[in-house]
Amino acid sequence: MTGIVRNRLGAVALLLTACLGAGACGAREEAELVYPAQDAAARAVMAVDYMRQLTTPDNFVLRPDEFGAATVDAAAKVVYVGTREGYLLVLDAEDGAIRQERALEDSVFGIPVLVPGSGPSGSPDEPLLVVGTDNGTIHALDPSDLQTRWRYETPGRIRNAPLVHEGVVFFVNSRDQIYALDLRSGEWRWQYEQELQTDFTVHGHAGLSLRPASEAGTGLGTELGTLFACFDSGKVAALAAGSGQALWLASVAPPEGGDFIDCDSTPLLDPDAGVVYVAGQSTGVFALELDSGEERWRFPMRGAAALVPIPEGAGGGLLGTSSLEGVFVLERDGSRLRWRTRANPGVLSEPVLVDGAVFVTHSELGLLAFDLDTGELLAQLRTGSGMASVPTYDRQLQRVFAMSNRGTFVAMRVGEALDSFVSIGAR
Repeated sequence: MTGIVRNRLGAVALLLTACLGAGACGAREEAELVYPAQDAAARAVMAVDYMRQLTTPDNFVLRPDEFGAATVDAAAKVVYVGTREGYLLVLDAEDGAIRQERALEDSVFGIPVLVPGSGPSGSPDEPLLVVGTDNGTIHALDPSDLQTRWRYETPGRIRNAPLVHEGVVFFVNSRDQIYALDLRSGEWRWQYEQELQTDFTVHGHAGLSLRPASEAGTGLGTELGTLFACFDSGKVAALAAGSGQALWLASVAPPEGGDFIDCDSTPLLDPDAGVVYVAGQSTGVFALELDSGEERWRFPMRGAAALVPIPEGAGGGLLGTSSLEGVFVLERDGSRLRWRTRANPGVLSEPVLVDGAVFVTHSELGLLAFDLDTGELLAQLRTGSGMASVPTYDRQLQRVFAMSNRGTFVAMRVGEALDSFVSIGAR
């Protein structure tokens, strides 16, 4: 462990002297759970398990942001998360204590991806942890000690989760460039890019989705499958995963152009229906044909930036967020808006669905929970600084993890874990 790491750990340790008990940090005092409906059902949505201060509070920064999202290794009971200070941290999932850390060159706002391997550390098929940073570097690290196995530099920020498939890692940066690298060596395979958008765009960028070759229709699949991507220009592309060749291009930007024409939603694939769902900031939600990119339908929705599927057992439909329109549920065929709940002005994250509750972070309000069936606001965790990170849910641990904008890492009990927590607390 280097001197700089020891010094920083010491500084964080001083911050933790205000802890109120095992796993409970003094930062808890600034958090407040708010339940609009004062009944047992509302209070049973979520409960704070623990909070940990991971970055040094900077009172001279007017509006700090922490965009890093957590990745959970439930088997090892650890959580990986990055910070604006340029550290990748390994936390104990049970109490948030720092187990390891690694200083990287810039803010670690990328979403780490843990790639299991069939061999031990140092072998050709060792496990890898792949994460991007704001200086445009993608890092492949050994999860056991966070040492670098390879790195690759690009000219744009990398904040979305890399996509790993058949020995290739695919990722996109903020300059609308998509890269394909060999997973084990980091060697370049191919690159695809759209012209950089210079007009006003909304903060954020779409991630990548992949349709394996085994699920592809006639004329669409390749030996590695098909990648789908959205760009700041409002373009949507289907790319051959083996070569980067564009199979089709479509646009969800307004015909007249203008500002804020981005397509910032990670494409949502529905192979059974034969469509890919995307959202244009100025135009709304679209269903495009998987094989051709032709428009099947569109539904107007200002500022829509994230879409996730609702399982058929939970009513089906598309669950989405919009910084202008709030949280909404749309029918899968685009025929009807089931419900929409507006929130105060601010940026909403991609939603997370847990047992009939919808969790999103809000850049000003913190963590919000809504009822999936009605859109009713059930609970709010106020952290005093809002949240810009995407929440992460781990089904095995039954926890939702998120980071406040001033660097407080929050673990919330939900689902079955919350039921046992509430039962113990009621004794």
